[in-house]
Amino acid sequence: MTPIKIRPASKNDVSSIVAIRLGAFTDEEAAGYIIPGDNMYTSTKKMREMWGTKNLLEDGSEVFVAEREGRVVGFIVFNMRSIDDNIDNVIVAKAEQGSGVGKALVEYVESLAKSRGVDVLRLDTTENVEGVPWRAYGFWIKMGYVDTGERVASGYGFKDIRFVKKLK
Repeated sequence: MTPIKIRPASKNDVSSIVAIRLGAFTDEEAAGYIIPGDNMYTSTKKMREMWGTKNLLEDGSEVFVAEREGRVVGFIVFNMRSIDDNIDNVIVAKAEQGSGVGKALVEYVESLAKSRGVDVLRLDTTENVEGVPWRAYGFWIKMGYVDTGERVASGYGFKDIRFVKKLK
């Protein structure tokens, strides 16, 4: 398989990022796990409005994309300033899921965090009202993140599952 290249995203990548998010999972699959309705990852217009300078969103989050054969196949949103969610999103194109793209993106951000003196990363995924975790739960466990046991009500019927990982 062709190697994966990780690079900072630019405003030129917005259309690819939105297309990846829209194609990664259906509304039916995500029902009960995410905030219903449009968000910046499902709207090119909204995402362009949120884009700051370089690869930064207005809130200071950095966006990195994974490319294979010159095509954007995934992205990750990373924010060192957040106390709850250093990694906000990792989304991989449907056809690339399970091929190592998500792992490469997370390892890239972990390495970047270490180089900046960060020793702990935090993130969350969700569980639905029945207590069933979103499918990313197993991915985070495989990546060495630990479920803290903390569940935080979202106000949308699902709960956030908090994860933490100590970087070595």
